[in-house]
Amino acid sequence: MDMTNFLFDIVSNFALLAIVLIACHVCNRLIPGVALNGPRVFAALACAAVLLDAALTFLVFADARTRYGQFSTQSAFVARTAAYALTVIVAFAWNSVRRRNRSAKASPRAGLVIPTSPYSKSHLPM
Repeated sequence: MDMTNFLFDIVSNFALLAIVLIACHVCNRLIPGVALNGPRVFAALACAAVLLDAALTFLVFADARTRYGQFSTQSAFVARTAAYALTVIVAFAWNSVRRRNRSAKASPRAGLVIPTSPYSKSHLPM
């Protein structure tokens, strides 16, 4: 049962990550001058979710152990926190790989310039 809850937490966190990344991308495209970093926004939301989850687990669910017994345990909270942390780590890793691939594609072309004429000192980018 614990593994099923953990996998559900991971899948739901990845779905939330996709929603946040898409929303940040749309905002960056539509609003000029805005530079939202999707993984950072998701990390902030995940930190807020962990704090609210801790409040629910140890304050609200702890008072009603007969009804929410499986959710009020410390091991369930640790599993949910691990799911949040794993999703944040994957978001930052994916962002760094994407940034590295983008810069690798752009940097060789940016450095190639053909001098066209010594008189005009013009350059033709390749």
